[in-house]
Amino acid sequence: MSRIIGFDPITHPDDHILILGSMPSVESLKQSFYYANKTNRFWKMLEVIFDQEADTIEQRLLLLKQNQIALWDVCHSCLRKTSADADIRDVMPNDIEQLLKEHASIQKVICNGKTSAALMKKFYKDIPIVVCPSTSAANARYCLNDLVEIYGKELKDHE
Repeated sequence: MSRIIGFDPITHPDDHILILGSMPSVESLKQSFYYANKTNRFWKMLEVIFDQEADTIEQRLLLLKQNQIALWDVCHSCLRKTSADADIRDVMPNDIEQLLKEHASIQKVICNGKTSAALMKKFYKDIPIVVCPSTSAANARYCLNDLVEIYGKELKDHE
């Protein structure tokens, strides 16, 4: 089991929402970008919610900026064999408190899945969070339409 290190945050001066994952998948780490595994429904969900294409990294960055969304993971680094959140061990968290201080316009923190929420509660119990279902394909309980409805309510209520 090797120590893996996540990505820097994607932020903009006027962000209103921060979406937190747990740790980038193996495929995301290979491609050096968030939610790069084609089976993860994160980008498709945002495409539907905001009626914007998000096929390329440039389009994805633009979608985040135009909709005032910051993106990061709770884990700065961890030990993990596979992409499964259940494999995450020995977490060193990102400094979420500092990010929120630097981006005071962020009004809502959304956790993408139970693992990111559990990590937030462990390391940052005083930061209010909204827990949404994981967009991972491993979370087969929720179809794309369910995710669009749940996240859409949270992402659109700040507009």
